[in-house]
Amino acid sequence: MKVQWRHEHEAQIRKHFHNRASHRLYEMFRDARNAGQRPYWIRHHIWNRLLEHWNSASYCNKCATTQRNKASEKGRTLHTSGSITTHEHALRMV
Repeated sequence: MKVQWRHEHEAQIRKHFHNRASHRLYEMFRDARNAGQRPYWIRHHIWNRLLEHWNSASYCNKCATTQRNKASEKGRTLHTSGSITTHEHALRMV
């Protein structure tokens, strides 16, 4: 019985863990980039490559496009950083 339960839920548990870990890593990189300070857990050569990437024209253009899309109120989708449940959609439509 235990083996069956583990097998049934292992994929969901793994997916949830990776989603949480990915989000946390994103936050840690964002905070380091905004502070302009290399965290102790990132080696110097990796930090230098990250700085090159963050300062590249393609990355800056992508950030500018994303920022415009998030601020858009006409003709485009308004991004509000998050999703809502089907139940919440139903409540808002009423």
